[in-house]
Amino acid sequence: NMATAFTPHVCAKAGLTKCEGSACGDNDAGERYLGICDKDGCDFNPFRLGEQSFYGVGPDFDIDTSRPLTVVTQFVTTNGTDAGDLFEVKRFYMQDGKVIPNSEASVLGSSGGNSVTDDFCHAQKDKFGDPNDFAAKGGMKAMG
Repeated sequence: NMATAFTPHVCAKAGLTKCEGSACGDNDAGERYLGICDKDGCDFNPFRLGEQSFYGVGPDFDIDTSRPLTVVTQFVTTNGTDAGDLFEVKRFYMQDGKVIPNSEASVLGSSGGNSVTDDFCHAQKDKFGDPNDFAAKGGMKAMG
């Protein structure tokens, strides 16, 4: 495999909801961003963010997908408890007994970072010219 990404999606309404029409963000009707959930999400894809040699098959990659690995995703809250507001989503990998941090978002410059936060999402959406529906629907705090 040569691709990895993690992409939080936020909804303006908490819990499970059955939607119809505009509330679903009907793409065919031009209502993608009218839905209750952010369809685009805020993605962290190392390749798209400038690190083409981070994840792929073979020894030329930081993460060699031809060998076993463990993926760890952490959900970090503002106060470090399960009751706190979600602030950051972090990812790292373990391979051959080593911890490998997520790649940096080098296309975003020195402030790109290697995790998903509201600031990262804003910078990423600006860089690629995408609507920031993630922020419009409440961002990280609305996720949990």
